[in-house]
Amino acid sequence: MSQQERGRQVTVVERMTTTGDPSSFERALVDYARHRESAKGFEALVTAACPDRPGSYVHLDQWSTLDRLLQAGHEAGHEAGPLPERHPGLGAGTVSSSELMVTVGRMTVGGELSEAAHVVLVRAVLDGPPRQFELDFGALVAQCVPDGGFGGSDLLRSAADPRAYLGVLWWLDPEACARVRAGAGYRDRLAGLSAAAAVTEESTRILRVA
Repeated sequence: MSQQERGRQVTVVERMTTTGDPSSFERALVDYARHRESAKGFEALVTAACPDRPGSYVHLDQWSTLDRLLQAGHEAGHEAGPLPERHPGLGAGTVSSSELMVTVGRMTVGGELSEAAHVVLVRAVLDGPPRQFELDFGALVAQCVPDGGFGGSDLLRSAADPRAYLGVLWWLDPEACARVRAGAGYRDRLAGLSAAAAVTEESTRILRVA
């Protein structure tokens, strides 16, 4: 990560899969999210289930800078931050991975991420120019903006692998999300992203936002 990127907002993306009881796991995961919210430098988070992949969850928390994130981890007693497997209640039967990502672009339209009622994730691994992909993602977002229920978007890039991106789209109204995603313009723009990347779009079920 460059010195310039260290000064940008960063996001920790944690992906978890559990074989345990979903209700118990989700309660523990929400408790984990609340624990993260209390740290200095914390800005926003989304904790969600992935309905298309039962037992799979994603947690994103955003920090003002990398240094703030590292400080929060130090204060929690873990240099890289409190990982899910180290948090009480998330260990048994849980497989997890964690990735640090840098904000490339953000657009707030109808409301902040902390106000989201529905979140869609767009994962991409590039095999073409990053600039073109970023423009194409912007075109996808442009299909969402006219709908009054659209909240905004973030485009994140992996700090470890510059070919890996995660787009975060959020809505204030779940029905608006379904309406936009069913539209021909959105589907066409989403398909266009695949011209230079391996792309996966996934709807989530929110457990907590802050």
